[in-house]
Amino acid sequence: MVVLPNRSAFLPGLIALIEVGSDRSCPKEKDREDGGTMSAQFDGTKVVCFDLGNTLIEFGPRQIAMQYERLTAKLVEMFGSCDATKLKEIRDRQIVAPYHDQYRENDVEECCRELIEGIFPVTATDDQVQELAEERYQGFVDIIELADEILPLLGALSERYRLALLSNFPCGRSIREGIAKLGMTKHFNAIVVSGEVGWVKPDPRPYRKMLEQLQSDPAECVYVGDNWLADVQGSKSIGMKSILTTEHLPYERFEPNPGDHEPDQKIAHIRELRDLLLG
Repeated sequence: MVVLPNRSAFLPGLIALIEVGSDRSCPKEKDREDGGTMSAQFDGTKVVCFDLGNTLIEFGPRQIAMQYERLTAKLVEMFGSCDATKLKEIRDRQIVAPYHDQYRENDVEECCRELIEGIFPVTATDDQVQELAEERYQGFVDIIELADEILPLLGALSERYRLALLSNFPCGRSIREGIAKLGMTKHFNAIVVSGEVGWVKPDPRPYRKMLEQLQSDPAECVYVGDNWLADVQGSKSIGMKSILTTEHLPYERFEPNPGDHEPDQKIAHIRELRDLLLG
């Protein structure tokens, strides 16, 4: 896991996005007629927006390790050997690079070129870069899996709300074909991938793109995600409500900073959305 405890040093724009004096306490719940509970905080919600990795699917240390193994095997095939330790060092740095670069998203081909030239004493050709990029794409699509409960949950939510997906990932093709493989695409009224915008959450631009596609006001939306910085701070800063899920172990983790927004709710499992939003 990559832990970035002091993000204020390289995220100068974040604090300026946070409303001064906003209510950061998690709301109380109200009783439902059927004896359950639902949060009054989500009254008036019309759109439920989701992160993908470690929210709707698991994409943490186990999946990252599998992806690294595939990249290593491909580089061995291409060059006859591969320093797996050096590969991991470069990829770990690339994963968090957007947070050190004012939220600019990585370019997949440039990342592949850096990986080849960082491990081998060569100048990577365009064909080699494309071959490795294709392996990255295929590896993601092959690795991701969907828990049995997710499609029924999305189906139930879509009967009451419009749904959207906003994911930080440099390759839009990987996300779009991956969720199509898993049968999720039909449930979303909007799909936005950071690689197609050029900026990652918590930058407001990916959120604005999603709101533009939805033709919705942020006050009507709740965002569900696992990342304290990208998902909670990003969504709250633009005016959405936020639900933080801690079900899966993320690969990168951001420590809270003084003055950060608190999520409107925290859940330990995605199934808890049924009580919060379908009560």
